[in-house]
Amino acid sequence: MPSELLKGLRLLDLTDERGALCGKMFADLGAEVIKVEPIGGCSTRRIPPYLEDKADAEHCLYSIAYHAGKKSVTANLGDTDGRALVAELAAKSDFLVESYPLGYLDSIGLGYDAIAKKNPRLIYASITPFGDTGPGKDYNWADIISWAAGGMMYLMGEEGRPPLQMSLPQAGLHAGGEAAVAMMLAHYPRQIEGIGQRIVVNMQACIVWTLMNEQAMPFLHGNHLSRTGIFVGSADARRKMVYECKDGHISILITGGTTFGNSTKALIEWMREKGFGSEWMRTKDWISWVPGMFMQMTKEDRDQIDDLETTIQRFLLTMTKHEIYAQGLKRRIFLAPVATAADIAADEQLKARDFWTQVPHDTIGRTLTFPGPFAKMSVTPIGSSTRAPRVGEHSDEIYRGLLGLAPERLTKLRAAGSI
Repeated sequence: MPSELLKGLRLLDLTDERGALCGKMFADLGAEVIKVEPIGGCSTRRIPPYLEDKADAEHCLYSIAYHAGKKSVTANLGDTDGRALVAELAAKSDFLVESYPLGYLDSIGLGYDAIAKKNPRLIYASITPFGDTGPGKDYNWADIISWAAGGMMYLMGEEGRPPLQMSLPQAGLHAGGEAAVAMMLAHYPRQIEGIGQRIVVNMQACIVWTLMNEQAMPFLHGNHLSRTGIFVGSADARRKMVYECKDGHISILITGGTTFGNSTKALIEWMREKGFGSEWMRTKDWISWVPGMFMQMTKEDRDQIDDLETTIQRFLLTMTKHEIYAQGLKRRIFLAPVATAADIAADEQLKARDFWTQVPHDTIGRTLTFPGPFAKMSVTPIGSSTRAPRVGEHSDEIYRGLLGLAPERLTKLRAAGSI
């Protein structure tokens, strides 16, 4: 069932991979999303991997995922007529999101100031690498640059070795998500006061916000960030959180206190039953021991934690993720398997929630399984139910139906390379 939450609202999508998720979110919420692409198709249609290893626009998995639910029109922004068509579409839209280099759309008459004169209620979002002011406003971008400049790249990799790039590009997804949220926030005052506005999303700032869970209170913790499965409480209060097991990894937080102490005690008792552990682990008062969360660990604390972590690692290597998880639930231990893509696809909880959605894809002749919505809404369900469009698939529908162009006019525009 198509979503109707934003039914009647229209978003014009002028983004590449920096904003593809933004349009997808609006489509999932029921808005009409018109993706404006160059005549040869957006760069997002050339991002590998490809379904069935067919390296073309229709088999690009990135495009299949992030353009589902959208409509596609083509327009040549280097052409006067092409630009005029996009300006007309913007005049009839409620939202516009773009990710062109700063100043480019202004230079061709498609910037916020020009569009707002015709459509003052428009909410216009620009996704930029470093914002629109300051010494870095004209810097170029790549995912690795955004991760590095935002601080998150420092956390990728292993202790004592250089930082690494995130394997799956993430910066554009964060920026697209933040743009969608910002536009919906701006929609409220428009509903009350009828005003539109421009939003500038700074990709560097989006990545900086991802550090909040790593170092939420630097005045207590010090300037200490760490990598690979380490929980940081203070410069010395570092506890391992990810352990290997027979067939993958398990995440466990080992500490004391009223919240986690009983979990730690339960794990230690389980290890004792299997012949692992030391006497000090079983006799320590884990409920009252709160090491280094807001203070420095003592050397004794550190030595004991090192001993405990080593023992836990040896213990978990004797079992599979499924075995560990089953016992964790039974014994009320704070742990979770580190899920792979295959694990997620087979997850019983997601299946019970009817999370996965089947979307027929006539272009490639098969039905695809898509992730479903993040929330279940009883009256206005969300989630797109239509496949990603072919390049320019809806050009005739949009230009004729929305802008009123005659078929003869469209023929001439195609011949001239405008659409």
